[in-house]
Amino acid sequence: MREFLLYSRNGVTSPDFNLKDLPGSGGRMDLICRSIISALWLSNDMREDTKIKICLNGPPDPPLSLCFDGSNLKKLSPDERSIAIWLKKCLKYKDLANDSWMETHDGIFISKQDFYGLLDEIRNYGLYLLHREGEDIKEVKIEEDSAFILGDNIGLPNDILERCRERGEKKISVGPKEYFTSQSITLVHNEIDRIEKNSKSKKG
Repeated sequence: MREFLLYSRNGVTSPDFNLKDLPGSGGRMDLICRSIISALWLSNDMREDTKIKICLNGPPDPPLSLCFDGSNLKKLSPDERSIAIWLKKCLKYKDLANDSWMETHDGIFISKQDFYGLLDEIRNYGLYLLHREGEDIKEVKIEEDSAFILGDNIGLPNDILERCRERGEKKISVGPKEYFTSQSITLVHNEIDRIEKNSKSKKG
């Protein structure tokens, strides 16, 4: 299983954002949509072994966490507007949310967990923090069950970085440049896909 945990500093916690202004009224909801697409879709298939969880910390009611589970998603198209519409639908349930995951639609969940709560859910996973000064992902052994921590365009706050350090995260880099969050997700997938293909070839 692969999980991506995205910390969004400004992602709004209300369904009232404007679909024509995802960066502004949505608090960079465009970045969130692209990250969901990169995490869960291939050219002609869905990554059923992958989840992406997003912790929204923007107004009016932070924190609020969403989960998109590739094993059970239905009726979604991999384009920003479609994903944004589903985010709005999910956020309409925010007043019913609590610390447990509530499924609002097939494969889409909402909870009042903060980012610490998301980290606590993956105690048995290999934990990897995407960081430009991390070790090259090509040199790192990636666990079969793995979780990857990412920030938005602003980056992760210091308290989250400290909690990851306490958890014994491994800092990894996906290349020599600084990439968009959604691009980093794609590069992580690509590397693991290559590892899995080589492993199957050797067994064959």
